[in-house]
Amino acid sequence: MKTRKLILALTDGLRPEAITPSVMPTLHALAAAHTSVTEARTIRPSVTVAALASLATGVTPETHRLVRPGLDFLPRLTRLRPVARELSRHDIPADVVTAELPLAALPLAWALTQAAGARCLFPAGRRARDTATAADWLLHEENAGLVFVYLPDCDEAGHAHGWMSTPYLQAAGEIDAALGILSTRVEDALLVVLADHGGGAVIRTEHHHPHPTNERIPLILAGPGVAREHRLEGPVSLLDVSATILWWFGVPVPRCYEGRPLLEAFAPALTLEAASP
Repeated sequence: MKTRKLILALTDGLRPEAITPSVMPTLHALAAAHTSVTEARTIRPSVTVAALASLATGVTPETHRLVRPGLDFLPRLTRLRPVARELSRHDIPADVVTAELPLAALPLAWALTQAAGARCLFPAGRRARDTATAADWLLHEENAGLVFVYLPDCDEAGHAHGWMSTPYLQAAGEIDAALGILSTRVEDALLVVLADHGGGAVIRTEHHHPHPTNERIPLILAGPGVAREHRLEGPVSLLDVSATILWWFGVPVPRCYEGRPLLEAFAPALTLEAASP
């Protein structure tokens, strides 16, 4: 049986309102042609560190308590069940591709990658499309499994100039160019695009305050078995993505996970196949 692949593209700080035909034509077309979520929600606090920890472990910040960067992550991760570690138990690799990191940040980033169970960390490129090109190269490998692609452009522009500002929308366009590269893989890989938070609701250049605009995120799924021209209208959380990843690879979802596989995003034939022993 052909090994499944999954691309998880995390577009840091991307608000759903930026996904328009003029600003992000590729992502807008993907959302229309495949499955998208009208009102997905991130966790509280709506900050990147907490959201990434929840995405990695399948539990809320109240459970993982990882809301600030630092070495506290390492011992806490060993007491949780990260997605990448669950995959590795079934010989499915998980790799992380990010934009270039400062040299001083590399040791901690690599330590966290290993603690979470990922195989490799690839810092690559100053622009989103360069990072996506590196991820695309990695996907050429026969044994690629989960490839997590972190794209920070919108968040950086939002903090510097404000959410939905002209520079922010230009950054969204750069993200769209990156997703254009990754979307060429949807014939043989599941592409999941989401954000960790929105922004600009209370303070134009921030996103941590409790507010629907800060907590509402886009979620698009495209690829083999995904329902076409389908919208998920029910409650959907960032936590559901963690469970969906494991389900896609046929790996049991730990009972401690606080989300659920988004089975309604897939064609019935695929859900029956996944349920078969």
